[in-house]
Amino acid sequence: MALPLFILAFPSIFIGYCSRDLFIGLGTGFWNNSIFIFPTNLNIIDAEFASQIFKILPVCLSLTGASSAFLFYTFYSKDLYLLKTSFIGRKLYNFLNKKWFFDKVYNEFINQSLLKFGYHLSYKAVDRGFIEMIGPFGLSKTVMKKSRLLSNLQTGSFYDYALWMFLGLLGVILVVEFWELFTFFIDPSLFIIFFIMVLFSFRNK
Repeated sequence: MALPLFILAFPSIFIGYCSRDLFIGLGTGFWNNSIFIFPTNLNIIDAEFASQIFKILPVCLSLTGASSAFLFYTFYSKDLYLLKTSFIGRKLYNFLNKKWFFDKVYNEFINQSLLKFGYHLSYKAVDRGFIEMIGPFGLSKTVMKKSRLLSNLQTGSFYDYALWMFLGLLGVILVVEFWELFTFFIDPSLFIIFFIMVLFSFRNK
């Protein structure tokens, strides 16, 4: 397990230094003008002329930390265990364990509140409640209800079928012939609203 992590970690230390001109080099055209920085906040010139020790300090610290961890956990694991279980080690562990209870306060008072809000209000009330009632669930329920209402119009009598076919054909002819007149006085989108209002105005007997 340590060998793959070492193979992945070793190049990641130097990739930033080797490709820095690609991203933050002075005068580089990698991003062109897609990222705008106000001239008063432009500190890239100061970074170019910083001391060399500050530029190689992250690499040195990364190599020092990785080498120290490898040496301590490989050759001095028993000494580390004795240090952890000692009085100073336990006090240091208890001091750093909860991070002064920042995580506990954050998780219990902020995270849990946001999770409850997202579940009870956003998910149950809005997503599953409001959106589904006026969306797929409400639409399917309305279509089933109105289809049962329309099925009651099938009386089996020929003159009823003839009347509904005549009224449907008359409506189509009126819409086709007077469409320009309708659209001149009324916005066409109002016809959709009118159709929905008529659809929801029916009630089961």
